[in-house]
Amino acid sequence: MNDTYALRRFAVVFDTEPDAEPATYRMQCAVCDAFGPTVEAVQGDDKSTLGARIEAAREASDWVRQHRSTNREHFTYRLIETHPYRLAPGEWRR
Repeated sequence: MNDTYALRRFAVVFDTEPDAEPATYRMQCAVCDAFGPTVEAVQGDDKSTLGARIEAAREASDWVRQHRSTNREHFTYRLIETHPYRLAPGEWRR
């Protein structure tokens, strides 16, 4: 039997495939851990994707005003972003 085995390197890359999950944005109150709604960035070509991500982050941050109106002492928040990544196959190693 003459079997040959090789290892393949993979790289972690930003997923830009048409079926990739959308980037999402969500605000969280750092005082009480409450979350705002999750906002998805609409995918498009490379130029509109950045604009869509900025707009989604801005839309997610609108929740802070609503939360702050009922929690006057909450001044600290965090923006939580999720971005799709995938493994891209690379060279073979023997």
